[in-house]
Amino acid sequence: MLRRPAPPPIGWARVAQSLAVFAFEVVLISLVLMRFHLAPLKAGFAALCAGLLAACAALLCAVIAFQVIWRKGERGFGRAFSAFLLAILLLGPAAIAASLALSVPDIVDVSTDPDDPPPLAHAARTRAGDANSTTYAVGLAAYQRKALPQIQSILLDVPPDDIRKIALRLMRDRRWQIVGDLRFGEMAARIRLPDGIREDGDSADSDTAGGAPTGSAAMQRRFSDRIEAIASSTLLGTTDDIALRIRGEGGKTRIDMRSAARYGSYDFGANAKHVQSFMAELRDRALTPDQASQ
Repeated sequence: MLRRPAPPPIGWARVAQSLAVFAFEVVLISLVLMRFHLAPLKAGFAALCAGLLAACAALLCAVIAFQVIWRKGERGFGRAFSAFLLAILLLGPAAIAASLALSVPDIVDVSTDPDDPPPLAHAARTRAGDANSTTYAVGLAAYQRKALPQIQSILLDVPPDDIRKIALRLMRDRRWQIVGDLRFGEMAARIRLPDGIREDGDSADSDTAGGAPTGSAAMQRRFSDRIEAIASSTLLGTTDDIALRIRGEGGKTRIDMRSAARYGSYDFGANAKHVQSFMAELRDRALTPDQASQ
């Protein structure tokens, strides 16, 4: 007696599986392109979104296939189930990232000194025309103070040169690319300071008169150690430009930091995390004996 061949899987299961495999390939390729900077970030992100939309379509087709299989007893459960799992695997991290983006302030340029943020000199020279501006946006200071009150300058009783050494070592530990290291002494050698102002930024006379800062305070702010670096994310390869300013102030050292995303209006809190975690670790290391001499 001849056996009838088994009917093929229903069309919804086949379509779901094909869409899921296609979505996986698109997402994987787009992540590789962005991570290793093989394509412009916007193009890579657009491809990533297209892959996630395909995953949504695969998930919908798999659900329809489940319903048909349950009602009519058709074949194709294995294909529909594999498509369902693959779509969830792709959409799960994307959903977590979306919820994270909605839970953090939409600030991609974070500074401990919003009134006078450290300049991003290297970024201003190298950013592409379609990248974010390096100019600190008007009105951002008040918004940042309200949304991120924990982001503040730190004032330490540690010499500026020791702070600079610790900061450079900490940046290397984080695998940030150091692109600028400008010291006050090097600037002073090229620019003649007005009489009465010493290299450490202090004036021979009092810096204040009736509580108002004089010209030496402005010079002190101008002539400061500045370090610039670039931080890249491990997964997407997105780039953030970082500037650290170190200057003497009343016998102590004031440290300010700025971190700004090169592209996009959402950073999932990455730049605020850069500033908060780096400043906290810098403070801890600076207050630990013998750190500067290591």
